[in-house]
Amino acid sequence: EVSSSDFVSAKVGTQFTSYEKEKYPDLTYAAENAVKAVVNIENVREVTSRSRSRQERYFDPFFEFFGYPQGYGESEQPQSRSQSSYGSGVIISDDGYIVTNNHVIENNSRLKVKLNDNRVFEAKVVGADPTTDVALIKIEATGLPTLPFGNSDDLRLGEWVLAIGSPYDL
Repeated sequence: EVSSSDFVSAKVGTQFTSYEKEKYPDLTYAAENAVKAVVNIENVREVTSRSRSRQERYFDPFFEFFGYPQGYGESEQPQSRSQSSYGSGVIISDDGYIVTNNHVIENNSRLKVKLNDNRVFEAKVVGADPTTDVALIKIEATGLPTLPFGNSDDLRLGEWVLAIGSPYDL
């Protein structure tokens, strides 16, 4: 007599053993070539924090008990620090034009682009459109690997596609 638990345990893991490679598209060639034109973008922002005015300062009984003056440890001068965020982009011309998202590059003080071969370049914004969330940036380099634009009208519903990015430089 076969119990239901025997039936379930017999089927565990068989979904991958029946994989037939020839029935699925081979995306390895596309991925290995496309990744060469994918870049990591670091958006460095200079953020300034202001100190609180005397009216905004809070009373801290701990410091008062030990004799420290009110506002101890608070700076009167605005303090500046760098804040980074990351995203990805794709090289679209061999002379350094890169398409990315507007949210990746907005409010930047400095943009750093890291290529797949680990070279790093400073970039400048050529144009950006917040409405469509598209931006174009440029690095000073030549002979770069590129990805051509395709036409989404040529795709069919259910067709295999491949998305590649490097937002965290992984």
